[in-house]
Amino acid sequence: MRGAARLLALLSLTLPVPAAAHETQSAGQVQVTFSTGADDTLSTQGPTLLQFVLTGPGGDLPGCRCRLLLYQGTPSARVAPLLDVRLENLQRGVTRLELPKVAAGAYTVVLDGRPVNFGEFEAFRLRYTLTAP
Repeated sequence: MRGAARLLALLSLTLPVPAAAHETQSAGQVQVTFSTGADDTLSTQGPTLLQFVLTGPGGDLPGCRCRLLLYQGTPSARVAPLLDVRLENLQRGVTRLELPKVAAGAYTVVLDGRPVNFGEFEAFRLRYTLTAP
């Protein structure tokens, strides 16, 4: 499943556009607004479009080395994620990622971020809980 999940992970960076603000979390000076194309659920019928918007101090987020992980249930050091995608040098704006079709149940999306240049912002780790009905 991991190999197939990586192949399905499609990343596209676009200019900032208004996004449906389904859930917003902050970590230090970084704010992330997170939503899915399926009313904040994961699809059991096909891929799910995940969208997140990163902003930083003053609105601009300096380059970010981000990593997105998808776990079934609650994340654990003993369990490998279903999806592990490195998103290098992200800038402020909307990022879209296609998550693979999943089985019914609870899932956790983890977004880890570190600055490209040390000290531009504090590293962060944010979690979002989603269900697949």
